Amino acid sequence: MTQSGPNTRPALIAYHLFWNAVDWVFPPRCGGCDQSGERWCEDCQQKVTRLGETCCECCGEPLEQPGLCEQCRRRPPAFKALRSWCAYRDPARQAIHRLKYRRDIGLAEALAAPLLGQVHALGWKIDVVTSVPLSPARLRQRGYNQASMLAYPVALSLGKPFRAGLLVRNRDTASQVGLSAAERERNVQGAFSARPVPGQSILVIDDVITTGSTMNACAQALQAAGATAVYGLSYARAIIADHSVPIHPFS
Repeated sequence: MTQSGPNTRPALIAYHLFWNAVDWVFPPRCGGCDQSGERWCEDCQQKVTRLGETCCECCGEPLEQPGLCEQCRRRPPAFKALRSWCAYRDPARQAIHRLKYRRDIGLAEALAAPLLGQVHALGWKIDVVTSVPLSPARLRQRGYNQASMLAYPVALSLGKPFRAGLLVRNRDTASQVGLSAAERERNVQGAFSARPVPGQSILVIDDVITTGSTMNACAQALQAAGATAVYGLSYARAIIADHSVPIHPFS
């Protein structure tokens, strides 16, 4: 029997048609260059810095040779694997800022498109899809969670349930921007809890990964709630240009 492809699922097609209809009513502007006519133009898509396949098998940190990075060998994280689509550089950075801070929520549908193919190519066995939660105060202020906007079409593509409230942020945390890796870990330690997920494999999606400390804290909470495996996926990953400064994913 011939199976339909992941991007031909009726629910995902309906989701794309909805945003196409929105574009007819409210003509979009590109999230990278602000050009009129498309939410994410082909030129900006071509300028995105893709991350190569040679990376740490666990945390996804770019490496010169395949295998595990020193940090993952020394201190394995709670998640089973973490990957990102591209580097957190313009125009991807501009698009994410527009999604988060300028309420351009339709941009999420365009940015999620490459994640659909990536998650299928990775071959992870997933039961449930969720996203890194915002604090209640920030969610009220923003009105939406940009990570959930990216995660929902991925769940549709996988044909798996999307549970937005699976992870709960127990307390407000300081912004991770500008913090060292050790400070980031302390900042999110114990910040999350999870609803019961006995025996399930969970995919957690975020917009940007920096050190992986937030994803690791989410994975710890899900494991405590009974998850058998936790995978992480983000649209972008912050890359330190000066390789003399090591990227420590969760320490």
